[in-house]
Amino acid sequence: MRRFILFLFMGCLTVTSGRAQQGEPALARVIYEFMHINDTLQPDKPYKEEMVLYIGQHATSYDTYSLERVNQQIKSQMEDPAFDGNLTLRGSGSTTKESYYIQPEERRIKQLYRLAGEIYVVDEDYPAIDWQVADETKEIGGYDVQKATGRFRGRDYTAWFTTALPFQAGPWKLQGLPGLVLEASDHRGEVFFRYAGFETLKEGEATLSLPENAITTNKKALDKLKKGYQKNPQAAMNARSRAGASSSGGGATTVKFGGSSGNMDISDPSRIKSINVIRDDGQASPVTNNPIELE
Repeated sequence: MRRFILFLFMGCLTVTSGRAQQGEPALARVIYEFMHINDTLQPDKPYKEEMVLYIGQHATSYDTYSLERVNQQIKSQMEDPAFDGNLTLRGSGSTTKESYYIQPEERRIKQLYRLAGEIYVVDEDYPAIDWQVADETKEIGGYDVQKATGRFRGRDYTAWFTTALPFQAGPWKLQGLPGLVLEASDHRGEVFFRYAGFETLKEGEATLSLPENAITTNKKALDKLKKGYQKNPQAAMNARSRAGASSSGGGATTVKFGGSSGNMDISDPSRIKSINVIRDDGQASPVTNNPIELE
């Protein structure tokens, strides 16, 4: 149990600390509540996760927000002078291994995949969605948004975007609209991206770049690695340990949480006696017979 606690703790701390190439500052971030009915036989057990879109002048990064939330909770509790070694972490328990680094002007999209403590980078075809912009409007989060529809990878999506914010971006691969996508869903009601917040960022708070120690590969090779890991995850971790590999952190965004107060060292796992995890939602079905990309 102690070993597990230390592993979880260090994993949370390193999610944003991987060495990154020189990048560009993130100007803003959008939080989304993502929901996907991954198992049509158990629609009452969808996959749910809080996701974040970081937006720079020339690039965006779409990744899980769950580990960042955990980092914030760890920092807050361990900096408290009354911290007694017992951490209480709250979250959904779901953490996707995929993130995306997108450069719209160059029409490039890279998938970053976390596996056995490494980050693998795969070039993907840039999304070419033939959006049809409608006249219909409504309000989301205090912003006027406009409706657009488009088909992508086997699903028909409805997206709601705003031109009230100076950005042209969207969650996941839903790119190409003349504004910022705040909400999107497919016509089957199986995939949802719901707006959960927007904020501008201070200078130096977050940087967009690819980790310099990420491993470039292709989809076929990555799929083979995934299958090997699923078959025997312990063997994959042991092989990585024997090779002397170090954690390569998170995705394409490096986030600074500020320094610790006083002499409290939040990077010392020996200060932790226990970790109590409180799950906000029920567990998603472990079976995926309904992938997001159907084609």
